[in-house]
Parts: sequence; C-alpha cells; structure tokens
Amino acid sequence: MNPTDKSPMIDAFISSFMGKDRKDTIESSKCMTCSGDALYFKDELSRREYTISGMCQTCQDNIWG
Repeated sequence: MNPTDKSPMIDAFISSFMGKDRKDTIESSKCMTCSGDALYFKDELSRREYTISGMCQTCQDNIWG
C-alpha cells in the first residue's frame, strides 16, 4: 500500500517519535503502533486511514472504537 505524502518535517517527527519510518512501515504492511501485520481493513475508510496513520484495523478500533 502507498503511504500518503506528508511534509518531510512531519515524517521526520513521526519517525523520531515512533522509532520507525512511517513510509517504510506502511509499504511493508505493518502497523506503526503495534508492529503487527496490517493486511485486513473492514472498509475503504479504514484502509485510507492506514495510508495516513499507519495503524492496523485493530489499533484503529482501539483508538476510535
């Protein structure tokens, strides 16, 4: 999956804060939050959110219900 474009400063901040590169993590179908696989999404909105935040479906559900 392709990550959304963010400013280089935002991507650098996210990488520093999370300890991993957002783009590489999304391209590898992994979760930025739990490091698990991010292969299943319940709908297109959740899939789109993954390209933005890098959170798998389980982590999205834990954050937003």
